[in-house]
Amino acid sequence: MANFYDGKKVAVTGGSGLVGSYVVKALAESGAKVRAIVHRRPPNEYTKMATEIVKKDLMSQDDAREAVAGAEIVFGAGGITGGIPLALNDPGALVAPNAVINSQVIHACAKARVERLGFVSSTVVYPALERPVREEDSLIGEPYHLYSGIGWVKRFSERLCKYYSDAYGMKVAIVRPSGVYGRYDNFDESTSHVLPAFIKRAISNPSGSFVVWGDGMDVRDFLHSSDLARALLLAVEKYAVCDAVNIASGQAVTTKELAQTVLRVTGSTAKLVFDPSKPTALKNRMVDISKAKRVLGFEPRVSLQSGLQDTVEWYRNQ
Repeated sequence: MANFYDGKKVAVTGGSGLVGSYVVKALAESGAKVRAIVHRRPPNEYTKMATEIVKKDLMSQDDAREAVAGAEIVFGAGGITGGIPLALNDPGALVAPNAVINSQVIHACAKARVERLGFVSSTVVYPALERPVREEDSLIGEPYHLYSGIGWVKRFSERLCKYYSDAYGMKVAIVRPSGVYGRYDNFDESTSHVLPAFIKRAISNPSGSFVVWGDGMDVRDFLHSSDLARALLLAVEKYAVCDAVNIASGQAVTTKELAQTVLRVTGSTAKLVFDPSKPTALKNRMVDISKAKRVLGFEPRVSLQSGLQDTVEWYRNQ
């Protein structure tokens, strides 16, 4: 991996976000000349490992063009993210901005004759299934209704990657991560995903009631962002053929088990309380990663316990 990226000119969108920060770190450690593109969030410790940091609004065609100019490789990790509370309260918040950002970045990369693009898609492209989702399942039904807006944006963006790859000869790697977490996540409970919301709740109220929406039996897969960054670098190097690959831990965890782990890691003595009247997402989201193992040689390295310990320690120090 180090030999492939050593000396390469690489741009990373979302360079101060949850995913992009870890990508910048991994690239810098591999010897790449990294340009981190940031917008709303200021540069963090990992962002500052980049050779260059530039502020650009990727909804602007001019800014997107300038962001990727001169890059041999681009990692598209920028965009607006959010969990179920945001999807319920502002359904369009994840749709229009991400459709524009993805389109502008993919178009700019193709026009700039970028050699390779690593696009971060998502498992939200899949319908609700009771078994672990495989890559071909994105073709058999609609995305789960609460995720349908961003699910269709991701599906469209993947097809856009294919179109521009065919039209311009750009090599594109597409990864579909599960529930990503780590440092530099969004911990605002009104817009965040479940894991950072749990961390904030446990630390801010260490001895009261810890309320979990639903019955605690929803099944999820959580992936540490360092594992995603490593997989993304592997995909761009080894499998830039416009064929999506699931990236996940491969470990099923219920929301009850997640809450118990968060309470244990944070040292909270709060009492778990389940509220079935509150809305939850789909009951089962397990992810098959056999393809990633086969075509990338990917194996997740960070356990949920150790990943949470690192994230919690970082969050406490903010």
